[in-house]
Amino acid sequence: MTPGADQTIPSHGTENVLPIVPVALVSCPDYEPSRVNDALRRGVSLIGGLERWVSPGTRVLVKPNLLQGLGPEKAVCTHPVVMGAVIRLINEHGCKVTLADSPGGGIRYTEKNLMKQYREAGYSQLAEDPGCTLNRDTGFQLLKYKEGKVCREFPVINPFFSSDHIVVVSKAKAHILTLMTGATKNLFGLIPGLEKPLIHSRFQTGENFGNMLIDLNLAVRPSLHVADAILAMEGDGPTSGTPRHLGVLLVSPSQLALDTILCRLMSIDPLDVPYLSCAVRRGLCSADGKEIMLLGDPPEAFIARDFRTPRTFRGSRRGIKVSPLFRAVHRLGRIYGVRPHVEISRCTGCGKCIAICPARAIKLIGDHAVITTGECIRCFCCHEMCSDGAIALKRSLAGSILHMGLGWYE
Repeated sequence: MTPGADQTIPSHGTENVLPIVPVALVSCPDYEPSRVNDALRRGVSLIGGLERWVSPGTRVLVKPNLLQGLGPEKAVCTHPVVMGAVIRLINEHGCKVTLADSPGGGIRYTEKNLMKQYREAGYSQLAEDPGCTLNRDTGFQLLKYKEGKVCREFPVINPFFSSDHIVVVSKAKAHILTLMTGATKNLFGLIPGLEKPLIHSRFQTGENFGNMLIDLNLAVRPSLHVADAILAMEGDGPTSGTPRHLGVLLVSPSQLALDTILCRLMSIDPLDVPYLSCAVRRGLCSADGKEIMLLGDPPEAFIARDFRTPRTFRGSRRGIKVSPLFRAVHRLGRIYGVRPHVEISRCTGCGKCIAICPARAIKLIGDHAVITTGECIRCFCCHEMCSDGAIALKRSLAGSILHMGLGWYE
């Protein structure tokens, strides 16, 4: 994977002066194809042109928000007209485009399910253009990121590894877990199928989940972001909210800057969004957006001052209440996911796993390590560190049964 040029999010948050990052805000009142096309091209031009962020003739993964295969009128998925405009623009740049995502909502990541979601979201027609391929490969690999604050490796769908650039085309929505979702949260779709509940179970608090999302974005390093905020979603998003007209497209090389501007349009304080709050604390962006160079149309005409937040939002600085749905997701992840397990016959009692464990869930008892299951956060640092191969990753009996059952289900 070759990162895009002129990346605007630094690898570490130690810089005192943040680089200036452009965000283009362009009026687009509806999904009439010519208007969407013109608005997108204007937005990309305002931030320096596509050639500044995506090398010509390269392989580009275009990542929509394909949460579930629902029609465009629901405002759940990135609108197919926006996807088409982005794909055409990249095609004209001489690039080979693959549209890829792993749907959420408990949808198993199989070719059959994937093609169904494409069809129902209106994406199947995009493959009629010879410059675009709909991904059918449902395999995944581990993406390692040693600099991660809370997560050092991610299961990521295969198309990522054969792409030179990632262009994220997100949908602006309220979200019951993260208050809002735009460019940054959209990358979570690169985690395949039922690996998502496992990630949720590992990072259950808003802060931990937010830091995981930042680590994921730093590991993937997308080249460009487009946000479909023509028809957004308010209320109990990302699927059960209500469509809300905002009438804009946003374009930026920075997911954090783009989401900060989205917060302004949604009348949301960025510090109430867990992942943006984490990014501010890590020195990757500012709460007031002072590093953002806002281009295009004045934002005041598009601000929804009565934008409805999800019912899980407790109020400014009070955080998000975890819904029963996500409690169920956490339980599923705890049951289904693998855990580190000490192979006593191989353990030499060297103590490397104890030193690396951030949760202090490992102790030396006798001459071998013992992991306290209830305290383990499944960061797998111990597995990565053990040079004796004494820490295996295994599912519980219940998790193995669930795994076999899901393997039979289509």
